[in-house]
Amino acid sequence: MQNRKKGDTRAKFEKRQERIAVMVMILCVLPILYIYGKFFMNAFMNQQTGEWTFANFNFFKDSVTIGNSVIEPIGASMKNTIFFTVIVTFCEVVFSCMAGYALSRLDFVGKKSLTFSLLILRMFPGVLLLIGVVYVLMYLKIVNTLFGVIIVAIAFRLPGSSFIIRNFFMQIPRDIENSALVDGCNRFTAFFQVIIHLVKPGIASTALFAFMAAWSNYLLFNVLIFNSKTPVLATYLRKVASNDEMIGDYGIFCAMALIYMLPVLVFFFISQKQLMKGNISGGKGI
Repeated sequence: MQNRKKGDTRAKFEKRQERIAVMVMILCVLPILYIYGKFFMNAFMNQQTGEWTFANFNFFKDSVTIGNSVIEPIGASMKNTIFFTVIVTFCEVVFSCMAGYALSRLDFVGKKSLTFSLLILRMFPGVLLLIGVVYVLMYLKIVNTLFGVIIVAIAFRLPGSSFIIRNFFMQIPRDIENSALVDGCNRFTAFFQVIIHLVKPGIASTALFAFMAAWSNYLLFNVLIFNSKTPVLATYLRKVASNDEMIGDYGIFCAMALIYMLPVLVFFFISQKQLMKGNISGGKGI
């Protein structure tokens, strides 16, 4: 009876603490929810009349004229952003999987030094390398091109992605791979038929972060592209936000921002379960 009573008392205390924690969390979240609520309302609302409308999304097919400024349709920026994001995400996932597998399974000279070099490069801010990167791209004659930005984006993200995916491969017992080799697979088929399915959380985490970084990339396009021939959504929004006459029409700006953030939300909800598993497992194996 005494043990049960103590247990009941402890449960009540825990429930009271949980209620307090939930109340504090709600109070902290309410301002954020209010901001997002106003954001969605402005995207579908006429700023002059207050009526609900889809007129703020006319930038998909028509130019938007605000005062003396003309904002071109978003089609070219959307096309370049999708192309850039797909290429960078695909290359980062493929190259990081190959590098992570090699670092976790193969033995070669300098393996330990290379592994810790990836960790150091992951912590090193890439913005400090931009001046040197510009000179390298100028020497290769690919500066001011979308191809040059793709190469730099992959190079900046690859060390961190390789180190993360390497930790997932380290958690897979070698006996599983050895069993596949005994059953008739070579190392190539064992990787694609067995091992790759066991690191899906790591691939989902790498793909999601690569997608988010590529989709919202602003710095590289602002530094490595010297003209407006290769517009992307980040520079498109910058053009809109930097226009003194445009900043007054928050409805159009919120509509553009909503289109900008929608693919990231969709991609996140699709890979949410795998991402949570990846966050739990990705920090091991250092």
